[in-house]
Amino acid sequence: MCYIPKQEQKGYKIFISHSSKDEIIVNGFINNILMLGCGLRRTDIFCTLDHTVIRTGDNFRDEIIENMRNCDYILCLISDNYKKSEVCQNELGAAWAMNRKRVLPFKFPNLIFKEIGFLNVVKQAADLTDKSKLDELYDELCQFYDLPQDWRNYNRQKDDFVELFNNRKRLNKGPRSKGNWGVGPA
Repeated sequence: MCYIPKQEQKGYKIFISHSSKDEIIVNGFINNILMLGCGLRRTDIFCTLDHTVIRTGDNFRDEIIENMRNCDYILCLISDNYKKSEVCQNELGAAWAMNRKRVLPFKFPNLIFKEIGFLNVVKQAADLTDKSKLDELYDELCQFYDLPQDWRNYNRQKDDFVELFNNRKRLNKGPRSKGNWGVGPA
């Protein structure tokens, strides 16, 4: 496993590259896997679904680039929507070109590996609902950030996330959230 060296952290630790059309799944991943499961705080995660991460009047592209430069991990949540988004494709290219970043591509299970894009052909991707790959992510993040591991709690959160993913078609018919992850300290 390739670990990146620890450094003084001024920005977010984890950058989430995603399509806004996958909001329910992205919020579920952040809530269940990263925050409730791993114990990260909202302030550790840069995700544009949280409308507080970029202030009104700020240059959107500059903020994205700056946060990609300052993070430790870039998690790419690749779906059909992601592949159709010019912004997502630009983020994916920028992530691929970043030095000393741990770029982890997670694909939606309906995509086959060769469909996720040229830039990820050389990277091992994981299905977003593959529990063993989510376990690897949990273990790696906990080790890297010296977070206490609570596998019992994490497994419960992981199961809730996979269930959310499997029920997403039903959930997509409800009202859209406003990026409020709703858990953990700000």
